[in-house]
Amino acid sequence: MLDIVMKQQKTKRYIIFFLTAMIGFYGLYLFLDVLANISLSHIFNEWGIPLFILHQFLNLVMAFFAASMISLSHINMKLNRREPKGSTSIPFLSFIFGLLTFGCAPCVIAFFSAIGIAFTPIIFPYGNLLWKVILLVLLAGGWLWILYSIQHNTCNVQYSQKKKPID
Repeated sequence: MLDIVMKQQKTKRYIIFFLTAMIGFYGLYLFLDVLANISLSHIFNEWGIPLFILHQFLNLVMAFFAASMISLSHINMKLNRREPKGSTSIPFLSFIFGLLTFGCAPCVIAFFSAIGIAFTPIIFPYGNLLWKVILLVLLAGGWLWILYSIQHNTCNVQYSQKKKPID
């Protein structure tokens, strides 16, 4: 089943879908970096060029995993008319984890305090690089889980009952 999904992934329609999703996710991750650090010039001054390049590389890899998961799940859903069991839980958890950890910490704290939840993120050095690495591991795990669930997906065959001939 994975071979069929990968062949579909190489069609023009799904290449455009994948690239659009990847650019969207990369934009989201870059936006969260800017929200957490005021501006791009502040990021350059605070982190330096090598650390900035490392963060952007991690953002690109995370965007690749997220866009790939969405694209592969969409193709699988089109072919089977159903989503494999549990294939959306890890990507959803990694998305929530990413928003809560390396994004705009004051925004997240304000949102949760408005609905009555006390939440304080831990700030790590190097622009919270550890959070991005943890998120990358979660996204890679979700990507592997989706590949596994597509490969071991079974199709349900619908049996039709034969009607008795009219006498």
